[in-house]
Order: sequence, then structure tokens, then C-alpha cells
Amino acid sequence: MEGKTMSGWDFDEVGKFGSTKAAEDFAKRNNVDVRDIRTRDTGDGVELEIRRGGQDRRELRDGGEGRRDGWS
Repeated sequence: MEGKTMSGWDFDEVGKFGSTKAAEDFAKRNNVDVRDIRTRDTGDGVELEIRRGGQDRRELRDGGEGRRDGWS
């Protein structure tokens, strides 16, 4: 999992989604507070990042809904 730092917070890339709504819905289904996520338009979708400490990645449930890639 690749991490990025911004404004004193570390974020981990979670994956690409077809839209911001799909990424936000994924986060909500996994009980991640919207204040702990950020999205980035990549031109062919949206990259979802979760603030490190905002969610233990091992607990994320992935049914593939809206995701464009698998876990890396």
C-alpha cells in the first residue's frame, strides 16, 4: 500500500473507482468517516485515499462494487 503525506496527515491509496460517488459509497459501507478520505480525479476514474489511522485496511470489505482495480 503506497502512502502519501499532505498537511501533516498520511494517506493510503485504496483503489480506483468509476466515480466520486462510488468511492464515497465504498468508504461509507466500510464505516470510514468522510473526513478521513480524499478523492483524486485520474482522468479514467477516481482514486480513493484513506487517512492512515482512519481505518485499518484489513477491516475493509470489498465486494468489488464500483472498484476498477483489485487490492494492490
